[in-house]
Amino acid sequence: MGYLLFAAILATGVACAVWLWAAWTIPHRIHGSSTGDLQRLSRNRVGLVLGCTRYLRSGQPNLYFAHRIAAAAALQRAGKVERLLVSGASRSGQIDEAQSMKEALLEQGVPADVVVCDHHGYRTLDSVLRAWQVFGHDHITVVSQRFHNERAIYIAERRGIHAIGFDARDVDPARGRAVRFREFFARLRVILDVHVFATQSRNTGSGGPK
Repeated sequence: MGYLLFAAILATGVACAVWLWAAWTIPHRIHGSSTGDLQRLSRNRVGLVLGCTRYLRSGQPNLYFAHRIAAAAALQRAGKVERLLVSGASRSGQIDEAQSMKEALLEQGVPADVVVCDHHGYRTLDSVLRAWQVFGHDHITVVSQRFHNERAIYIAERRGIHAIGFDARDVDPARGRAVRFREFFARLRVILDVHVFATQSRNTGSGGPK
């Protein structure tokens, strides 16, 4: 029992140390690469819109989704990108995140031929790597909330993809506690993915227009 307790304490300590490193190094490495100011943003051919569900389990609108769509539409209207690559999970019998994002962008007046769907963005890592490996974009503007953009840009830069971020409006911390809690583990995992396991995208097929 003593060995198990020691192992558990050691594992917790290592996890906390890795997270502290991630919490410092990720924003430090991408400092200045992500902004919510369209005027400061340089142009790229494609904007990579990171996915989430349109509605919460309660049936209420997901503000993370709504704010990302508003940011992506503003990015396109400002001429900062030529195309929007919407990347999200699509699983049998469940909501298609990419298709939901495309429909929401069309409702915002974005032309249909500007929006390309990636239905295999199961994780941020998949979305970023597939933007290059499948869709051929090695210069991307990532669209999500700031904390999410930081993680995506870190992945991109460590894999040789030039990425900048356009920060969507964030959600009030009181309403976004669950997402922020998951971000703790996401930042821990990204360090392992990038620096330990060299994790690859789970699906490198099913491309589309570039």
